[in-house]
Amino acid sequence: MAEILRVLFLCTGNLCRSPLAQAMLIAAAQARGVDTRLAVTSAGTHARDGQPCPPPLLEIASEYGLDLTAHRSRRFDLGDFTTQDRIIALDLGHLDYLNFMRPSQATARQSLLLSGVDEAGTIEVPDPFGRAARDYARAAALIQIGVRNLLAGLVPG
Repeated sequence: MAEILRVLFLCTGNLCRSPLAQAMLIAAAQARGVDTRLAVTSAGTHARDGQPCPPPLLEIASEYGLDLTAHRSRRFDLGDFTTQDRIIALDLGHLDYLNFMRPSQATARQSLLLSGVDEAGTIEVPDPFGRAARDYARAAALIQIGVRNLLAGLVPG
């Protein structure tokens, strides 16, 4: 049996981008029948623990067949550098944060969700929090592209 790969998505508040990426990766892995090979979570660099996703994110998630009503935010912990195998940042600021905070004993590989994903047309997923519905829709579309490419790299075939 293959070892379980632990993946954490990182954004700012763990309210929009990272929980949506988490849910999308879980759903995509389930659709491919490889969900038992992944343990997926999310966190925020500046999250306030226990906060729910905002209504516009819940709406866009439901358009993708995802239910994020039970999600509660959590702050990224330095222990995540050793408990996770992959930490996926949603924008360059999060990647900078990881590079700055990374302890010497860290074992997790860190990367940017859209790095090398040419079809996205950008390397960052912009933060839709507090913005218009179209901003949530754009972020979700970019995350979906990134997650599809990420899953192909994590679990080939």
